[in-house]
Amino acid sequence: MLVPRLLLLFAAALLGAQALAEHYVVGAEDDWYPYTALRDDKITGMSADIVRAAFEAVGADVELVAYPYSRCMQLARQGTIAGCFNTAPDRRIAAEFQLSQPLFSAELMLWARRDQAEALDDLGQLAGKKVAMVIGYEYGPLIDQHPTLKRVPVRRDLNGFLMLQRGRVDYCVAYRGTSEALFRETPALQDQFVAVASVLRPQLSLSFSRRYPGADELRQRFDEGLQRIHENGRYERILTAWRHETSD
Repeated sequence: MLVPRLLLLFAAALLGAQALAEHYVVGAEDDWYPYTALRDDKITGMSADIVRAAFEAVGADVELVAYPYSRCMQLARQGTIAGCFNTAPDRRIAAEFQLSQPLFSAELMLWARRDQAEALDDLGQLAGKKVAMVIGYEYGPLIDQHPTLKRVPVRRDLNGFLMLQRGRVDYCVAYRGTSEALFRETPALQDQFVAVASVLRPQLSLSFSRRYPGADELRQRFDEGLQRIHENGRYERILTAWRHETSD
């Protein structure tokens, strides 16, 4: 009787180890509302809902954990967590991570103080200008590869707009959706800023680690889940609930 019991215990241990191996941790940006943010100790936002729904559609056991974006990407890069979102992919990101199918698209804008706003026809006009940018964000080649603008790193968009309000920078680059949410929630920022140029409208993705065990399989399952929620209408319902406007 001892041998069968040992076999049963061994089988149970294997099943437990397999279940543990199939539990994944994915990083979610902590301060990018209304897409992903930590509010009242809960990760909330449109892209958080999309990510949860896609994983749920394929029965994946995934835990979302909030981090500052730069920290989140670093943890995914080194394989401590399975992935991180939201990412605007570029060549460097594509080389370092495995990218999901797009979660959604959003418009990235250049903002100026209302009392100093002049429309920019060409981002080359940023030469020598101080521009507030969140640490670790991707802003597209016209900004990231601009040879002469002066980058002023900030922890979050709010800090960038406060610097702009006080005249410490000339511009702040931030997404329209997150900026407008910030203006609504921060009375001191209302009616203070104007978008003077559209930088780009990227497709945002979930960046999966190349070092985290099982991340490639998880990415495939995620993409399958994302396709399912597109097909069954859940994806569109999430966008509608968050009043997100898609591009034509």
